[in-house]
Parts: sequence; C-alpha cells; structure tokens
Amino acid sequence: MVQKEVADRLAATPGTRDYGLLSATAQLYAKVERLFTLPPGAFSPPPKVHSSVVRLTMSPRVNALNVDEEAFITFLKLSFGQKRKTLWNNLKTEYAPDLLKEALREAGVKPTVRAETLPLEKSAAIFRALASRNGNLPSGKK
Repeated sequence: MVQKEVADRLAATPGTRDYGLLSATAQLYAKVERLFTLPPGAFSPPPKVHSSVVRLTMSPRVNALNVDEEAFITFLKLSFGQKRKTLWNNLKTEYAPDLLKEALREAGVKPTVRAETLPLEKSAAIFRALASRNGNLPSGKK
C-alpha cells in the first residue's frame, strides 16, 4: 500500500503526465497492477491522502529488451533527467550530435519527443542503436 500519487506513477503508461523514471524502472522489473484505492476515512487516525494497493509481479524485461541492465538504467536516468526537455536535449549532454541523430533515426524516434512519451521498447531501441556505435553506454561523447 502506497500513497495514491505514488501508485499513479508506478502504473503510468507512456504518454501520460505521470509516466517517468519511476514508472519505467518499475515496469522494467515488474508487472505493475493497481488493485484498489482507499479513502483517508478507512484509517484511524485518517491520513490526509488516499492510499492505493499495488501488486508488483516480478517479471524482469532486461533480457527481452536485449539491454545491459546497469547501462540501460543509467541511460533511462539521463533520458528522464529534465522532464520539460526533449529527449534530444537530455541525451546530447552525453552523446555527439551525429551519433545521436543516427541512433534516433534507426530507432524510428523523432528528436523532438520527450522521454515520457516512449514505451520501454523504443527507449531500448535507442539505447541499442547508441551502444552499437558507441560501445559502452553512457560513457561521454564519442
């Protein structure tokens, strides 16, 4: 059981306001299901927030996405680094523009998208495209 807003973020889908690094990493390791929400009056003393029960069924997707776990988590952190920035602007701090442009093209992702619009599969495609050109990720501009 967690605060409703945390449950919203854990279970968020790409393209929604609540989707972010917490959503992506939770869903990288588990199937997230929101079961039910309780009002403050269900507790004594009542908290000031609603609470939600969430089921996390461990189901790691690292192998299915064909990514190096540690490097992909670092990549996701960089991708979601500044929510209001585009994916391009977040990633350009670590990758050369020509490398980044080619990786995004190969993954079929426009440079103007934000990380929160991409499902894990698309993020993994960008990651793999960068890895195939850059070696170890992220390791600075190359």
